Amino acid sequence: MKILLIAFILLALTSCGKSPLFNHENEKDQITQGTNAVASSLSFKSLNLYLKINWLKGPYGDPSLENSFMIIVQDSNGELTDLPSQYAFYNWGWMPSMGHGTADDGYTERLSKGVYIQRELYFNMGGDWDLNIQLYEGSNLSDSTKVELSL
Repeated sequence: MKILLIAFILLALTSCGKSPLFNHENEKDQITQGTNAVASSLSFKSLNLYLKINWLKGPYGDPSLENSFMIIVQDSNGELTDLPSQYAFYNWGWMPSMGHGTADDGYTERLSKGVYIQRELYFNMGGDWDLNIQLYEGSNLSDSTKVELSL
């Protein structure tokens, strides 16, 4: 019985990956800019770009429902602009209270000049989530922001 109890405790302690209570390195310079409103306005200061996030499906806390959102990229004059060719979006969800990510982060696709869509994002459950919007230059993180969601 003791062995089963110890095995259960060890399994519970290691089942959800690194604890967000102790691992905050990737959050040091990240700014929370948006909320779970239908639209959020964000910015990437390193490139002087402004983003608008418009939810097309969701956000849903049900893992069987697809979430998708449109990302509108504008310059300082409010004109639609593409990301420079060496940059790419990487968007992912994180549930700080439970210490795990989404069931699937999906992928970002360019639709037209300054218009991108994030498809096939699936949240595991309802609760408080951080949607991290990151900009990479090759394999280097260039800028990031996040939107706090309550599903």
